[in-house]
Amino acid sequence: MDFNTIISQILVLFIVLFLGCFVRKRNIIDEHASKKISSLVVNVTAPFLIISSMMKKTELGGKDIFQILSVSIVMYICLFFLTFIIPKLIKVEKENLGVYKFMIMFSNVGFMGFPVVSSIYGPEAIFYAAIYNLPFYALVYTLGIYFIASNNNDKVKFDYKKMLNPGVCAVIIGLFIFCFKVTLPLVISETVNMIGGLTTPLSMIVIGSSLANINIKMIFSNSKLYLYSFLKLVVFPVLILLIVRQLGFSNIMIGVPVIISGMPIAANAVILSKEYGGNDVIASEGVFISTMLSIISIPLLVYLLSI
Repeated sequence: MDFNTIISQILVLFIVLFLGCFVRKRNIIDEHASKKISSLVVNVTAPFLIISSMMKKTELGGKDIFQILSVSIVMYICLFFLTFIIPKLIKVEKENLGVYKFMIMFSNVGFMGFPVVSSIYGPEAIFYAAIYNLPFYALVYTLGIYFIASNNNDKVKFDYKKMLNPGVCAVIIGLFIFCFKVTLPLVISETVNMIGGLTTPLSMIVIGSSLANINIKMIFSNSKLYLYSFLKLVVFPVLILLIVRQLGFSNIMIGVPVIISGMPIAANAVILSKEYGGNDVIASEGVFISTMLSIISIPLLVYLLSI
């Protein structure tokens, strides 16, 4: 693992992020365009990226898939229980409890997780990340919405149908291609690769755009978000690193759970808060602070993985 090269690649991602912030401030893209690009990434390019990664030849076997999925399921179960503990420790206001629960459980696994994992371990690592993120895709638009709407008078029911979203469908299609060694026509595979390749730059531009209108003065006054960001970006992934290193996994099988768990708050927090009556200001501030601090925390995690 070439640490300097990896840091350079991560810096490239953040340069594109700041470009997204710049073009939004210059009104080259507006809020409507940003939302449409976000929808494009979530529903089209990211699923294509998942399928693209699973079309590549890999030594990954059924045992590996089971192991990495098991680690992910255990992690999300642990995070679920932490949603009852962490808000009490940092004394979250009752009216903001649902948003903080969402921010504890769901990280930016798609917009930043895939690009960062790819930068560190190469494009083939997207396969591992896609399997690891399967519980995220199943829960973010079900349990996640339930969390955010929990402080709203208009209660939202847990909708199991939303578990079958583009991310989950892409993993299912990709696993079919992988398990049955399906060889797609060149024109199809190249199309899938090209569309999937749009995910990284578009994702970082969307994140930068979403951070453009944050009130910096208000952010600096919210000490809870700093403590929370430290727990999410450093404490949780370091604990996962210490645990998975005892399981005898390969470097990439160790690295993917650590890097994914160390991603900042999911950008979905802002969009879903606006739609389901959560505190979208707190969500925006959380995304901003955790994303900015991840400039420091991600290289730290990479360093810990390299020693």
